[in-house]
Amino acid sequence: MEKEQIGLANPVRILAVYLIATAPPLLLGPLSVPHVTLAVVHVSLIGVTWRLREYRQADGRAAWAGLIAIPLLYTEIGQINQYLAAGYHDPFVMSLESFVFGSPATELAAALPSLWLSETLHFAYLSYFPAIFVPPALLFFAGRTDAFRESVSAVLLAAVLCFVVFVYFPVQGPRYFGPPEGVPDGPLRRLTLSVLETGSSRGAAFPSSHMSIVTAQAFVQLRATRSVGIVVTIAALGIGIGAVYGGFHYAIDMVLGGAIGLAAAYTTRDRT
Repeated sequence: MEKEQIGLANPVRILAVYLIATAPPLLLGPLSVPHVTLAVVHVSLIGVTWRLREYRQADGRAAWAGLIAIPLLYTEIGQINQYLAAGYHDPFVMSLESFVFGSPATELAAALPSLWLSETLHFAYLSYFPAIFVPPALLFFAGRTDAFRESVSAVLLAAVLCFVVFVYFPVQGPRYFGPPEGVPDGPLRRLTLSVLETGSSRGAAFPSSHMSIVTAQAFVQLRATRSVGIVVTIAALGIGIGAVYGGFHYAIDMVLGGAIGLAAAYTTRDRT
C-alpha cells in the first residue's frame, strides 16, 4: 500500500508553494509582452500544481516532475529577480565573506595554481549535473519508490529554498568580476565556463543551489544506498571547493548552500 505523502515531503506541494512565493515579482513587474507571458505561465502553473497536490501514483512516476522542474525554474530567475528592484547584493555578501573567511574566492587559485588540481576541481564542479538525476534514477529503476520520492523531495526543496532567495536577494557571484588570479587554463576549465555562460542565471549565487542540491542528495543517498551516497558526498566536497577555486562562488555561498541542503534532506526524510 502506498505511503501518504504530506507537507514538504510531497514534490508537487513544494512546487506549488514555490510558485506562490515567487509570484509577486511577476505580478508587479513591468508591462511587456515577455513579462506578461511569463506571468501568465507562472500563475497557470500555480493552478495546475495546486490541483495536483494530492495526486498519487503507485509507481512514483509523478515525482519526476520535481526533478524536471529544477532547471526550468532556474532559467527564469535571472529575469524575475530584477522586477522588484534592479541591482545585486554582492557588496553585502563580499563583506560577509571577508569577515568570515578573508577572500578565499579570489585567493584560493592564486595560492594553488596547479593545472591538474584545477582540472580535477572543475571536473568535480561539472559532476553537479549528473548528481541531480542519476542517483534518484537508480532508485526509481530499482523499484525503490519511497526512497526515490524522498530523494526528489529533498533535492527539490533544497533547490527552491535557494531559488526564493535568488528572486528576492540576487547576488551575482565573483564570476562576474573577472577570473580569479592564478587559475590555470585547461579544457575542463573552458568547458565549465562555456556551460555557465550558456546556462547560468544572473543573480543566482547566494546561497549556492549547486551545493544545496548535491548536499541534500548525498544525505538521502547515504541512507538509501551507501555506496552511491559516498560517491555523491565526494562530489559534494569537490563541488564546494571547485566552485570557490574556479571563482564561480563565494565561499559563504557554499557553506550556506550546504546547510540548506542538510535542512531540506532532514525535513523531507522518511521517518518510518
